[in-house]
Amino acid sequence: MENQVEQIKLIIKKIRGVARESILKKLDLDKCERVADKLGSFSDCEVCQNQLYDLKNYLNQLETNVDGINEHVCKKHKQLIDHNVSHLQNKHKLVTDGHYLAIYMSIGMSLGVVFGLTVFDNIGLGLPIGFGIGIAIGSGLDADAKKKGRTI
Repeated sequence: MENQVEQIKLIIKKIRGVARESILKKLDLDKCERVADKLGSFSDCEVCQNQLYDLKNYLNQLETNVDGINEHVCKKHKQLIDHNVSHLQNKHKLVTDGHYLAIYMSIGMSLGVVFGLTVFDNIGLGLPIGFGIGIAIGSGLDADAKKKGRTI
């Protein structure tokens, strides 16, 4: 598994050296590397092994045809990475960076509106209080997930 992850990283490095900057932004190869690392860390999961093998084969094809990368190829690449991320989230309980922040910020804002209208009788006062509380809780949970190594 580790050998495959290292091979994937070498292929990504070669693609970065050859491809245009606009294509590199669309491919988001940093995320691709993080996904490969996480897939490689679950050596006991057969699905992860298959996805890692498929990712390696796909990147080999991408490397051989760097000049032929267009919108369709970028869309296919994004779908492959999203499929891998989906598996990691559902089966291995990993989260993307900023996951909890987004959730708790919106919950805090909605509760801030409710409390602002009922308790304070002022929506302008409740909204920033709820927003701040949501950011604090979400940031704390994101930091905890990152510390435990559960982020992609």
